[in-house]
Amino acid sequence: MDTAVDRRHLLRAAGIAGLGVAALAAGSAPAGATPDDGATPGDAAAGATPAVDVAGATTPQDFGAVGDGVADDTAAIQQAIDAQASKLNKIVYFPPGTYRTTATLVVPDTEGAGATNFNRIVLTGAGTMGVRSSIIKADFDGTAILLRAPLAGIRGLAFVAPASLQNTVALHIARDPDAVSPNTDDVDPTITECTFVEFYTAVKHVGRGLVFTNNLVAVGDYGLDISWPTAGVAGSGVHLLPYGMRKWLIEGNHFHSMGTAVITTGADAHNFRGAIIANNLLDIGRRLFAGGIVNSTFSGNVVENGSNGSIIAVTSGGTNLTFTGNVLGGGEPGGGGRPTHAIEFRPEATARNVTITGNSFNWVSGSPVYFAAGASAVTVSANSFDHWNLDAEERWAAIRVNGDAAGLSVTGNAFAANTVAGAPPVRVIGAVTGSTIVGNVFENTAGVLYAEALGADSYVERRTAGANGHELTAAANGALVVRATGTPSVGEDAYGSFLAASDAATGAGPGVKGGVRVVPANDSGAAATELLCSTNSSNGVTSMRVDITGLVPSADNVRDVGSAENRIRTVFAHQLQLATASAGQLPEPTAGAVVLVDGPGGTALAVADGTTWRRLPLGGRI
Repeated sequence: MDTAVDRRHLLRAAGIAGLGVAALAAGSAPAGATPDDGATPGDAAAGATPAVDVAGATTPQDFGAVGDGVADDTAAIQQAIDAQASKLNKIVYFPPGTYRTTATLVVPDTEGAGATNFNRIVLTGAGTMGVRSSIIKADFDGTAILLRAPLAGIRGLAFVAPASLQNTVALHIARDPDAVSPNTDDVDPTITECTFVEFYTAVKHVGRGLVFTNNLVAVGDYGLDISWPTAGVAGSGVHLLPYGMRKWLIEGNHFHSMGTAVITTGADAHNFRGAIIANNLLDIGRRLFAGGIVNSTFSGNVVENGSNGSIIAVTSGGTNLTFTGNVLGGGEPGGGGRPTHAIEFRPEATARNVTITGNSFNWVSGSPVYFAAGASAVTVSANSFDHWNLDAEERWAAIRVNGDAAGLSVTGNAFAANTVAGAPPVRVIGAVTGSTIVGNVFENTAGVLYAEALGADSYVERRTAGANGHELTAAANGALVVRATGTPSVGEDAYGSFLAASDAATGAGPGVKGGVRVVPANDSGAAATELLCSTNSSNGVTSMRVDITGLVPSADNVRDVGSAENRIRTVFAHQLQLATASAGQLPEPTAGAVVLVDGPGGTALAVADGTTWRRLPLGGRI
């Protein structure tokens, strides 16, 4: 049988539903053990602890474990795990107690060996809170449990270690490269409702796929350390890099007093993808995440009192990421540390197709959103920035791009004042092209953007041009495009307008005061531009038309260039020059037409009387 297919069938048919061992409630007695409160199993009516269905489960007590935190229970726990080889349900239940261990416990990888596979084994306890907790006390500087079984579940266990040791790991999850058909990349454990205290690394995971939910990780350097195996990778296609390193649900966890909650390591970290890092709480710590990541989302996370560095540091990868609904910040005055940045893309990362929306950034020493190199196709919208650039350095902005920014959209954000007076909230150390920066709220007078160059096809709202002033930069052939829909008809406002209007009820009164309108000139598609202006007397709107035939003045504008009926009334000209025509090429003699004729007698002025052309003699020299 194809092992990989068999595993996926198990995931569909049975799943990790074995973790339905939630029925193993705190206070229940394991098979073969007596409840420590003296109650009779099943005597719920008498107020006793109810019995738990643990058919087929083993307990460390079955093999002599004491669970008092003093005796060495290592051998008993290992025997309880090994006894699952012949069991159907493969459950090891830890009744309430403290199980002291002095060496690494191993859950073997026997998936490729056939019938005795451990891929669905569950290690579960009575919970991690209250006096009736199931605690594994790793009393040595090493790994508490080496989890080789690929579909294992760990639930309701507390792991504690001595403080300040550099090699302590609660769970090291890695397939056995020496096993039969090792398939080292295919790992999909579930870890839920567990507690990890004082471990240098709580969970070290090698391979793809992890469910890590509703856990408490406290007082350590690293919560999750995720990497890709260096040998024994099997399968093909999406099971190999770059798509192999996928499937991560890291949700609802509480990280307290941690160095870094989640880190990806190794040469292949930039392939870490398909991650949902959501609804986690980091209370007092440095980072929520550091490492390579692509095609993933951070949502609903809250970081209080982040300090020293960046709360989220993307060190490689960096494409197709979404950050939404997070609250990321440091301590208020007197409240503790502050991060340099909330979200940082390091120079080695490629910031492309990134969405940062609906987040709250607060109490940040430098730039809340920081791109250490260029960025493209980045949207930053509907965020609030409060108490940023607490270092009061001109280089920091709410959003800083250390390079060129192409396709940058910064819209609808609320920026509190920069601590550097007058400095803008968006700073680009390079050129801004194809970008839109509008609709933001900010408090300084220097505008929303500083850029070394403002390139083509960008629309930037400026305060220096007035409250509603805009600066538009674009290629000459596409500053602002308005496309008509349907079939434009002559006389209709079919091509769009730019109008200045008044809402005043008194004084000048309401209505259009002026503007520009583009309309069809005929049925063939020709267009004319109309310059609109309200009249002095009636507040009506007249237009002067410019089209391919020239300028056509409005009907009542007779003082300067005439009207449609009287094309010339009074003309003041510095110089008038007429085109010269030969006598054989004169046009029809329309009454009042004037032309300069080049004939045998020399050049002369001619005037038409409606029937013929008449030559006017030229006077003497001036």
